[in-house]
Amino acid sequence: MITHSSYDVVIIGAGVAGLAAAQRLQEAGLNPLVLEARDRLGGRIWSDYNLTAPVELGAEFIHGEHAATWQLLAQAGLTAEPWPREVANFKEKFRRYAQADKLLPADTVLAEQVLQLYEQVEHYNGPEISVEALVQQLTQPDDPARFYVLSRFACVEAAEVNRLSAKSMAEERRQNSAGGQNFHMPTGYSTLPQFMAQYLTIEYHVAVQQIVWHDHGATLHLSNEHTIDTHQVIITVPLSLLQADIPHFEPALPAAKQQAIHALAMGQVTKLAFWFSHVCWPSFSFVNTDGLVLAWWAGGSPTQPVLMGYVGGPQALELAALGQTGAVAQGLTELTQLFGAEIETAFIKGQMVDWSSDPWSRGAYSYTPLGAGQARVELAAPVANTLFFAGEATSVNGHVGTVHGAIESGWRAAAAVLTGRQS
Repeated sequence: MITHSSYDVVIIGAGVAGLAAAQRLQEAGLNPLVLEARDRLGGRIWSDYNLTAPVELGAEFIHGEHAATWQLLAQAGLTAEPWPREVANFKEKFRRYAQADKLLPADTVLAEQVLQLYEQVEHYNGPEISVEALVQQLTQPDDPARFYVLSRFACVEAAEVNRLSAKSMAEERRQNSAGGQNFHMPTGYSTLPQFMAQYLTIEYHVAVQQIVWHDHGATLHLSNEHTIDTHQVIITVPLSLLQADIPHFEPALPAAKQQAIHALAMGQVTKLAFWFSHVCWPSFSFVNTDGLVLAWWAGGSPTQPVLMGYVGGPQALELAALGQTGAVAQGLTELTQLFGAEIETAFIKGQMVDWSSDPWSRGAYSYTPLGAGQARVELAAPVANTLFFAGEATSVNGHVGTVHGAIESGWRAAAAVLTGRQS
């Protein structure tokens, strides 16, 4: 329960950006208040523990051997294992492709064609152009690699590829210093925000509806009809909520900030989690398909195998439109076509997670569309010494759309708050 009407610093959102900021402020001797609209920690980190192995319904991997996440894991005594388990230094060796409902041989020529084209786009260094237009320039209309490269970018970036800036995306790749290896937390990703939240003051089921701000403080109007006065506010809500004017700012944010908010785009992702009694598929890291479910990978544990389905970009909305029952049925049909009838007999249960319909996410993570330029830098900038912004969309070092990018943004916002208090 909120016990005061006035706080030095209030943080909106108990995802890892908000928690990272709160940790740093608490370490500096402050007692920040964290407000969370949901009934749980973690934001777009959401681990399911209903069966024996945790399954990630939201963020799944630590992307990079040098990611900032490792600092927190070391503090918490948590571990992560290289993923996929079959090979510690995975590049493309275990990636498979499926075409017309059939799994292609592991040594298909298509795999090398897709990899070469994908890397060519990743290393683009030219004028502004969409990823879709660039791929069309680099391929013939009947090139089968074209579809798989575009769908892979749609999934990785959660983007509409006709809006995704090839120039900005490639620059973000060049800036990325986290490394290329993926890691998986056997205890579930949610154990990370649980550790981060220790000793913090967090109020759940409290949405901030309006921020009335000035150069020396702000008043927050809450969904429970209470108000809180504060000197400084760190806003970590997803880009999609800022675009929907949630929370509402009075007076309105400066024009440059508003332009940055609307220049960026919120990507869409729909995930499927399918639990099985036993493994009945060949070893692979990813299977990229031309079906409605664009990608599959193995999750769970050796004793509780799981297959994860993933769709990014506009096709994510098509899968979500089928509803929970329809999406699970569609995924099961596609898996049966790929791996055989044993899939159906080994199937235990399935779940769809539509991040676009989540009221406090309204999407998965941000991407940089054509013409967005330096919008992330402007989005990350404080307003006066009162409003500070964090979250993956404010990442300015190429770590967009990642957990470690969100963590770093929280640290940056906390540092700016502390600097402002000293001036």
